[in-house]
Amino acid sequence: MTSTVGILLDRAGQELPLAELATLWPLGGWNSVAPVTGGKNEHLRVSAGDGVHYLRRSYRSKPPQELVRQLRLMRLLRERGFPAPEVVSPCSGEDYADLDGRLWIATRGVEGTPFDDASLEHVRALGRMLARYHHTVADLPAPMTEPAVLVELRGRANDEGVDAALRARTAHLAEQLAGLLPRLPRVVVHGGARRGSLVFNGAQVAGVLDFDSAHADVRVLDLAVAVHDVGKVYTRPGEADNKVALDLGRVTELLAAYRQVLRPTEVEVEALPLLLEAKRLKRGLGRLSRARLGESLSDNDYAKIRLEDQRIAWLDEHRSALSTAMHEALAG
Repeated sequence: MTSTVGILLDRAGQELPLAELATLWPLGGWNSVAPVTGGKNEHLRVSAGDGVHYLRRSYRSKPPQELVRQLRLMRLLRERGFPAPEVVSPCSGEDYADLDGRLWIATRGVEGTPFDDASLEHVRALGRMLARYHHTVADLPAPMTEPAVLVELRGRANDEGVDAALRARTAHLAEQLAGLLPRLPRVVVHGGARRGSLVFNGAQVAGVLDFDSAHADVRVLDLAVAVHDVGKVYTRPGEADNKVALDLGRVTELLAAYRQVLRPTEVEVEALPLLLEAKRLKRGLGRLSRARLGESLSDNDYAKIRLEDQRIAWLDEHRSALSTAMHEALAG
């Protein structure tokens, strides 16, 4: 619900500091402000004299140093011609504002339309844009030891109470990924290369959003995120097969478009299906670990565990076809 600048509550029912924000970011005078649903951060859409802007409050555990790195990355990308959002500094001239211990940033709104699921051209555009992003950041330092997903898999495999077969599977997958790790290219990954991260002007990408998950990691992780997001097949909400399978045709289109701009290494092609499996195991095991630690899981938590189990079963059944599609699209 849209509101004039007055009172809005966050998801926890607490009043948002709109008056303070309007002072920090005058933006030519606020006309209206509305909450934007979705995501783990609080977002506000502000219609102002200087146009539409988005204010974002980071989650409580977001370190200031990490936020500063993110904003510097976005500014660098724009300097290099990549369509990242324009960061708007508060009146203080700092990168962000700290209000009651919560960090706020502002960006200028990107005009355009969202990703069209029915458009294969939009699928290809995501592949090309992701490769362009990787090329743009290729010279940035990306120090890391191991991908977070590998670290977590190792930890989950050693959790007490894990089924022996599941423990063995997790440990084997971690060992496979660890064996490939020294040869996997590393960059500052986008971290959230999904459909919702793109804004379009027709078939052209007008803007790339959602850099809050950017971090140093193996480059192929971004491809794993994108493949899962654009490839998953939607049937009907509540149906057992909803969001379980991957559409190999869409996966092939995405990866072939990526390869037109940047050719992955052979080891990345080998690692991609392993990372798809790793992310499914990580999510399911994470919820099971919470239950073993005494946390009361909701019906939705158990539904998510079942969904990840079904996705893993699908990957097992279609492992050969998926690998063939990836090799044909990426290794050519």
